[in-house]
Amino acid sequence: MIDFARENAPGIPFVVADVREFSIDRRFDAAYSVFESLNHVPDIDGLRLAFACVRRHLAPGAPFLFDLNREEAFVQFWNDTDAIVSDDNVCVMASSYNESMHVGTCDVTVFDLEGDTRAWRRTDFRVRQTCHGAGAVSAALADAGFHDITLHDSRDLGMMGDIGFARTFFLALA
Repeated sequence: MIDFARENAPGIPFVVADVREFSIDRRFDAAYSVFESLNHVPDIDGLRLAFACVRRHLAPGAPFLFDLNREEAFVQFWNDTDAIVSDDNVCVMASSYNESMHVGTCDVTVFDLEGDTRAWRRTDFRVRQTCHGAGAVSAALADAGFHDITLHDSRDLGMMGDIGFARTFFLALA
C-alpha cells in the first residue's frame, strides 16, 4: 500500500512504523486512523502505547479520530469463508472469531497468475484483529493524556450497510 501511496502522491514523505513506537520529529494539528486499523493492535497495553505515541505528535487541543469494530461486527462477519476470483487472481479468505478471547483471525490464500510463465504463484498470510471494549479504550486514551473523549456510532454518522455495522468512532482531544 505504501508503494501505491508513494506512486500516487510523489514528493510527499511517507513513514512506515509500528503505531505503538513511532517517532516523527514534528507535531500535527489532527490525526485519524480509520477502517478499524487499531483493531490490529493485539491488546489494550499496545493501544495505550499507540495512544501515547499519537498524543506526543499532536498539538495541544488537536483532535484524534479513529474507529473500532465492536463485538457484534466480529460475530457477524468474522465467522465466514469468502473468495474473490478474476482471470489473473484468486483470493480465498477463511475467518473465525473467538468470543472468549475477543480475537478474530482471517487466513488468506492468494494465487496470482505470473505474466511471463503463466504459472500460478501462491501467497498465504494471516490477519488478526482484537475486539477492544469501549471502556478500556476510553481509559487508555485518558491514560495517554487525551480528554473530552466522545463515542459515536457509525450509523449515527451516516454509514449504512455492512460497513457501518457495529463500528464505533472515538473522538478525543490532545
